[in-house]
Amino acid sequence: MTDKRSARADQARPGPSRRELLAAGAAVGLTGALGGLPWGAARAETAAKGGHLTLGADGGSATDTFIPLQALGADHVTLSILSTFDTLTEMDADGVPQPSLVEGWESNPDGTWIFQLRKGVEFHDGKPLTAEDVVWSLKQHATENTKFAEGKQIVENLEELRADGPDKVFMKQREVNFDLPSHLSSFGLIIGQAENDDWDAGIGTGPYRKEAFEPGQRYLGKKFANFYRDDQGHFDEVEILNVTDPGARVTGLLSGSLDAIGSPDISVAKRLAAAPGFTLVEVPGTQHFTTDMRTDVDPFTDHNLRMAVKYGIKRQEIVDKVLGGYGSIGNDIPISRTQQFFNKDLAQREYDPDKAKSYLKKAGMDQANLVFSTSDGAFDGAVDVGVLMKETMAPIGIDVEVDRRPADGYWTDVWLKAPWCAVYWNGRPTVDWMLSSTYTSGSPWNSTYFKNATFDKLLVDARREADQDKRREMYYEAQRLLYDEGGLVVLAFANILIGQNDKLGHGAVGSSRRVDDSRLPRRWWFKA
Repeated sequence: MTDKRSARADQARPGPSRRELLAAGAAVGLTGALGGLPWGAARAETAAKGGHLTLGADGGSATDTFIPLQALGADHVTLSILSTFDTLTEMDADGVPQPSLVEGWESNPDGTWIFQLRKGVEFHDGKPLTAEDVVWSLKQHATENTKFAEGKQIVENLEELRADGPDKVFMKQREVNFDLPSHLSSFGLIIGQAENDDWDAGIGTGPYRKEAFEPGQRYLGKKFANFYRDDQGHFDEVEILNVTDPGARVTGLLSGSLDAIGSPDISVAKRLAAAPGFTLVEVPGTQHFTTDMRTDVDPFTDHNLRMAVKYGIKRQEIVDKVLGGYGSIGNDIPISRTQQFFNKDLAQREYDPDKAKSYLKKAGMDQANLVFSTSDGAFDGAVDVGVLMKETMAPIGIDVEVDRRPADGYWTDVWLKAPWCAVYWNGRPTVDWMLSSTYTSGSPWNSTYFKNATFDKLLVDARREADQDKRREMYYEAQRLLYDEGGLVVLAFANILIGQNDKLGHGAVGSSRRVDDSRLPRRWWFKA
């Protein structure tokens, strides 16, 4: 399945998109005017109130908790948490941060920010939300107890974080980053009551009060009568079931016991799409699948060998056979074509045996024997990827040994250790967030061991640049460096899939995370 937007790659750049205009506004000061109804604008019908939603998700565990310091991002618990609690901002379907608990924000070039809280927001026990609640909740991620590395990174960059009166929060960044409003949408940066460590009690400000939560099994929430938004929280009740078996999720949907399901298995997705009374929602996503070559370990220290590998892969074949067509080909940068600052000027790498042979010759080789470590514990179909690469590289003179490793222990024993291995990444809403967390010289997740001082500096300079055109230039150059010099092979981007009964309605679906950014229970409704 080709990406419809890819046709723009060889055209002159159009004028600024809605996403770019709104992001530019965020860099110089944003008010509640952008708080509108980003999803409501796409509604084809009026959102009806009421009904009991039953949603099937996966990823649940008996150890799941609402404690944000232990946030892992698995679907079942994250859907449950974001039904009960709020973040300061959330991402709309265009990847632009929108107000949630805040009504707007102002920023300055020195990295100081003022976030204005909405008026009249209540917790489920009737207490009003204050700036002190926000400050206390965020500061939890700067403690030694947090296991949520992403939240820790965001909060520790705040040199100063304090209440500026009852409804304003002042933040000063150590390192200026104009993506802060996007970062504050992170699923783990939920806001609770100051000094209340009992997160599992579920006293949030979200649209549903927690009635029950059985870790790894079931969440039940009932509509909070004093919820502060009319454009979200339409159901009377929300029940989220952890259904780990993908076949059982589809069966539950088709039988009527589930109204919607997250991530239906691609083997049955087409059957679901064709079933009368049901719809397969498909959205281009940021999750991507890679094969990572360690640039610090032979033989992948050789740039020419890495290029031979990059031109020896049939990416569309992997999209068709491994993803079932539900995705788009990658181009060796971890940024989706749908994201702001995606470098559309980079030529799409295609399977080219002659070019691959040429690079292999430049590496001083007529034949190369490479070991590719893989496992279905890396991602579904990762072993098939190895087999497909073995077939396409054989005519080039590259013999690929598919080293199938156990799923148990793959992320501790293989990832970051093997010279060449299969990896999947959940994307991030912004270019900086993705590149900084995984490819800078000091990143602990840098599994290609790519180290480039120019690349590192470009990211630092870009994140503190308010001018959007200058930021674009810097992010384009950073992506070019990774594309040209890195050990990263981005095979494909997966589309986000949601199965639904046609009785449900919704607006444009978010692509920052699965299941409508883990906010489906907040944003969807039953049709009148």
